[in-house]
Amino acid sequence: MDRREQHTQIRLRDKHASNERGPSRKRSPTFYRNARLLAVFTSLAVASTNFYTLSNHVVITNQNSHDDSSSSSSRSWSKRKIANVASRAAPLEEKDNVFLRTGKTPMIQSENNASSSMKASKRKTITHRRKHNRLIRGTHLTLAEMNGWPPIQEIITKDGNKIAAHEDISWLLDFAIIGFPKTGTTSMLRHLSEITHMPPSESCSLTDNNSGIVKLVKDMYSDRNKRLEVIDKNGHVFDDSTLRGLKCPQDLSSEVSMHNYAKYFPKTKLIVGVRHPVRWFESLYNFRVSNVPWKKMLHTSKLTRGCTYGSQGVCAHRANFADYLSQLGKTPMDTSDERNLLSMGLSPVKSPVGKVFLYDVSQLSESEEDGAIIQSTQFRRDLQDFLGLNVDIPPFPRIDTSGRFDFLEPVKKQTEQDRIDICDADHDRICEVLMDKARIASRWMKDYFLKSTDVVVSNREHFLEILDGWNEDPCNVVVVSKL
Repeated sequence: MDRREQHTQIRLRDKHASNERGPSRKRSPTFYRNARLLAVFTSLAVASTNFYTLSNHVVITNQNSHDDSSSSSSRSWSKRKIANVASRAAPLEEKDNVFLRTGKTPMIQSENNASSSMKASKRKTITHRRKHNRLIRGTHLTLAEMNGWPPIQEIITKDGNKIAAHEDISWLLDFAIIGFPKTGTTSMLRHLSEITHMPPSESCSLTDNNSGIVKLVKDMYSDRNKRLEVIDKNGHVFDDSTLRGLKCPQDLSSEVSMHNYAKYFPKTKLIVGVRHPVRWFESLYNFRVSNVPWKKMLHTSKLTRGCTYGSQGVCAHRANFADYLSQLGKTPMDTSDERNLLSMGLSPVKSPVGKVFLYDVSQLSESEEDGAIIQSTQFRRDLQDFLGLNVDIPPFPRIDTSGRFDFLEPVKKQTEQDRIDICDADHDRICEVLMDKARIASRWMKDYFLKSTDVVVSNREHFLEILDGWNEDPCNVVVVSKL
């Protein structure tokens, strides 16, 4: 193949490639010249609209500006002519140079700018504070850390997933309300939170085996920070002797929580409320009906065993109070008689947990019947002594148990229809199961649990009378009283 044939093949190949790419558009020199002129005139138009805002604007002599403006109408601008005009301009300040380069007017102080300045000043103050903290403690410190608490980085590992080895955090938590649900735990929370430091709602981080304990530590630091900020703002003195606590009715039913209490908070005092299993079940069932009306509750005859799908956590299985209390490790568990009373096979904690204050929900009552006021006064005094409070505990308030959606009349009517009266004949089967659990729990608490020196009750004689009442069906008691 000679050279001429090679060139022919190359031209054919290039032509073929060009056809695949599509027809090319060849632009004339006039197009590019017009584009450049358009860009220049656009920039000048933007500058001229804001030109009056300059404090020191460009001053050009009338004669030269007249000559240049007249020539601009007949001839296109060139780089040389623009440079000639710029050379005759008065010297500019830096902010004017910025305007000519960007087309943006100089900053005018306004409310937004003032707000930005305040934010910048605040950031500067925070940065200065952090630098100061680093100089003092070598780390970023919060108010909590600057007021006696160790830096949180010393407690939590670098990966942020667990507590550092051999780190003692038991001082963080003085007491905890750990169970059972529907036994006055919310009333206890709202009442004690007025004289102690507690989160405003349930704090159930310890039920998580992975990052739960880390979350709890961070929440405790955050809560202390907020309290310090409020006190610092009002000019008050922070009382560091105030007790710290939390509420989580699910803790006593969680093996993970019990393990975390034993490992991290072995000195934390535990408050446990109980209730006759029949009345407890009725209260929990109706609570779910009123507060989760969009979910249909199963009939009680289907809730005699474990909590299945659709039970919403309501089942007879959760009324095994003796089994859950046995996890606290306050009884010897060395006899077959005691072990036979426990059916769930739960293991007690391997290391001791704190002392337990056990109460029945009826002890919170402030009614005038049967000397309830006297009993309640004694109860509050005993609880105060148990926690080591320096202030008296006032009477417990009555908590509104109405549903969250009762303000909607159709929903309220529906929930009233779905609520149960546990004494109706339709619920005899669940009552039989719950009564068996009530008798077992009553016997185990009297014969084993209350004999521990770590278990405290208010007015022991009165509490034993309450447990004796668990051997009777509350529905039958109501019928007898009416007759």
